[in-house]
Amino acid sequence: MGFNYSCEDAYNIDPDDEILEENSFTNVDDLERGMYGVYAGISGSNIIQWSSRFTDDLRIAETNRGQGIAVHRWSINPGTNEVVGLWGNMYNVIARANRLMDAMENINPINEDEEATMQRIKAECLAIRAMEHFDLLRLFAQDYENASLGVPIIDGVYVYEQFPRNTVGEVFAFINADLTEAYNMLSATYTDNTRFTKTGINALRARIALYQKDYASAISYATQVINAAPLATSAEFQGVFTDQVETEVVFKLGRTSGDGAVGTIFTDTNGDVFFNLSYDLLDHMFASGWTNDIRTFVNIDVANFDESNLMVGKYLGTSANYGLNDIKLFRTGEQYLIRAEAYARTGSLDLAAQDVETLRNTRVVPGGSMGVVSYSSESNALNDILGERRFELAYEGHRFFDLKRFGLGVNRGADDCAEAADPCSMDAGDYRLALPIPSDEIFANDVIQQNAQY
Repeated sequence: MGFNYSCEDAYNIDPDDEILEENSFTNVDDLERGMYGVYAGISGSNIIQWSSRFTDDLRIAETNRGQGIAVHRWSINPGTNEVVGLWGNMYNVIARANRLMDAMENINPINEDEEATMQRIKAECLAIRAMEHFDLLRLFAQDYENASLGVPIIDGVYVYEQFPRNTVGEVFAFINADLTEAYNMLSATYTDNTRFTKTGINALRARIALYQKDYASAISYATQVINAAPLATSAEFQGVFTDQVETEVVFKLGRTSGDGAVGTIFTDTNGDVFFNLSYDLLDHMFASGWTNDIRTFVNIDVANFDESNLMVGKYLGTSANYGLNDIKLFRTGEQYLIRAEAYARTGSLDLAAQDVETLRNTRVVPGGSMGVVSYSSESNALNDILGERRFELAYEGHRFFDLKRFGLGVNRGADDCAEAADPCSMDAGDYRLALPIPSDEIFANDVIQQNAQY
């Protein structure tokens, strides 16, 4: 026994390559590497996938092998893979941001440059944490009224604690506080659009304000983004989605070889089409003067145009990496439509029309013209803006939330639900317009409450 005790140091040795939580971040360079991990965790494509497959912008292709069928046919339950994946991914990103901010408490910068870097990293963590909470709220809240159930706020590093759902109002307050702190910490000279910047934070703030019905703030934040990041010209617009043009790209997730390819949501790398562009969206673009609009030639794969097999063209990638494109989370085009909607909802119909006209005339094919936009009523303006959002933001993850925000259901054209198993319509207010709390969370968390009817 004496021998064993005296030799304890000989056998109680940590592996040389073991990384423990307390020594994983020891300096500012470690924090910067950790920041890469936070950004890398953001999917971006998961919301695009959910919104596109759930709504009226896609139809099932003949070569679909079962991809996304449950979501498209609204066969959703707490165990649906996509539901579990969305919840898990976003809370994982929040956990990464919280752990990085927690680690900062034990690191002392050695000079002003390191202090500025730490401040910038904390600001980015706060902004990402806010964005992920907001996306969870958009998906899992049954509506966006302050008293309704939202999602659990996770504001630190926890292991065994269980958290109930906060109200929508509480989540909005938490998000906005994080964004205010982040904005104040960031330097205006920091302009990398693959990271959160002041302009990126304002773009997120404008989107959030629209959901909160805080239209004055939506106008203010959107205006700041519009002034900082001009629209891409008609000649540039296609290059935005081939990753050759950075104009109007406020914040994007950079993607390189080996990363997930967003275009494979729609078409496999071997050419098998999982989902076609819907005839309903095609009809909408046609009614909007499609041959005169450059967005038509982005939304549709025109190089392989076949009306019976319409392929989504927004994420074609390259010949070496089909479907691999950067994911644009915030663009100036959306900000014009946020501001237009906010103007319309506050009675400034002329200003709303002016923003839509500016956007539409910027998207006209070279040498073409879209003409004058005018609105006779709020409902007339909002219907037109909703249609413009569908055209401008197709397959960027907005349609599902727009229908929900506008109090609309999903109505697919008859040609888009030709199979007997394909549902054609979902009523406004249907419980499935809010995702169920995943079964894994329900089993592990005694204090969380499931959404109604799941």
